[in-house]
Amino acid sequence: MFKFKPIFAALAISTSLLAFSGCVTSQSPSASVASPPPSVLPDRIAAMRTVLQDGVDKKVTGGFSAALVDSYGRIETTYVGLADIETGKPVTPDTVFRIYSMTKPITAVAIMMLVEEGKIDLDAPVATYIPSFAKTVVYVSGDTLETLKTEPAVRPLTVRDLMRQSAGIPWWGPTKPVERLYAMNGIERAPGEVVPGFKGPRVANLQDLADRVAATPFTNQPGETWTYGIAIDVLGRVVEVASGQSLGTFFNERIFTPLGMKHTAFQVQLGGQENLANVYFAVSKIKPATGGIDSYVKSLKDVPMHEALRPADPPAKSPFQAPARIEFGGAGLVGTLNDYVRFARMIAGQGELDGVRILKASSIAEMGKDQLGPKANANLIKQGYSYGLGFGTVLDSNLYPTGAPVGTMFWGGAAGTQFWANPQTKEAGVLMTQVLGDYLRTYQVNAARAANGLPVQ
Repeated sequence: MFKFKPIFAALAISTSLLAFSGCVTSQSPSASVASPPPSVLPDRIAAMRTVLQDGVDKKVTGGFSAALVDSYGRIETTYVGLADIETGKPVTPDTVFRIYSMTKPITAVAIMMLVEEGKIDLDAPVATYIPSFAKTVVYVSGDTLETLKTEPAVRPLTVRDLMRQSAGIPWWGPTKPVERLYAMNGIERAPGEVVPGFKGPRVANLQDLADRVAATPFTNQPGETWTYGIAIDVLGRVVEVASGQSLGTFFNERIFTPLGMKHTAFQVQLGGQENLANVYFAVSKIKPATGGIDSYVKSLKDVPMHEALRPADPPAKSPFQAPARIEFGGAGLVGTLNDYVRFARMIAGQGELDGVRILKASSIAEMGKDQLGPKANANLIKQGYSYGLGFGTVLDSNLYPTGAPVGTMFWGGAAGTQFWANPQTKEAGVLMTQVLGDYLRTYQVNAARAANGLPVQ
């Protein structure tokens, strides 16, 4: 069983957006546009290719798969390196990736679809859909169950609080008191995870997961601050209650099938089992000077040669090869590059792709708006972004490391996957790789700078 290290939050909020390398292929736009200007994509991908090849050469990761879409619908895709080093299997268009927290924007889209249908109210109490949230408490002090002090929540937790990650719902962890309580209650974060030290019955389903969260103190009062964790996994249960379907069935019938995302699911699909990439721990004895998994050195020249890429989830034994025990709305999906490109293009298309409308343009605009405000957003705004409804959103291109345009909606996953989509410029991009470790963000940021026509550092 694959035991995840407690690094999900750090990797998922990496502020890079997009990277490309390897051989380049192109596709024609889905609809003809009269006399479009020459594409800038080939030149930008060439610059990114240099960046990403350096990362593969230094064993920061095994390989990359990426795509860039311009406002005319032109698409460039590129592949470099290996999906499985042990077998020598290259990254190809068929490679299946664990997208982890890039599941979150999909769950958020599902919520907004049900909002449009009148089945969910964003500002209704979560208890409307999950009764165990009727009485909740907030952590005040104490490191153990015996010394724990709490106070009642000052107002009911709302669906909007979950969507904007201001609910005070973290992940389990070894240090902070509430995170330790999450571990003591066996509140899992992703498929295949075993919570260290927990001996009780494992979480049975999304209802059980939501009930355990409701019984554990929040880290802060609802709406007070941004706390990244499993709030959107709780939203997965809201989707089930409001729709009357399992989360996986809703995704497949209402999002994946209409968008043509044939390979995205909570389990590797039949016929694709051999295409699941390996995921690696990048081993380096020299850590970034700033410390921490989400920190990075700016210059590629400062990245050392890594000692090894150690397999973390061998494909043949991966939990993603079996039916999902729990359909985690925050971290449970696998899929291909081309599938997620279609999702990103739908966001960039203000809710529509190839004549198929998933959401109204007004819903996309609401999701891409800063939902936190300056007080709850104090830490993020220093980096030029905030959080909307299930997406990060760029507020200041000068502060944001990649220089992405204001209004860009984005997010990433624990194994280095990233995407962005801008409904104003109609541009989008997706990066896929499978690695956990220091220095990856240096390559993500610099490749994204090249994608935005900015100098590489």
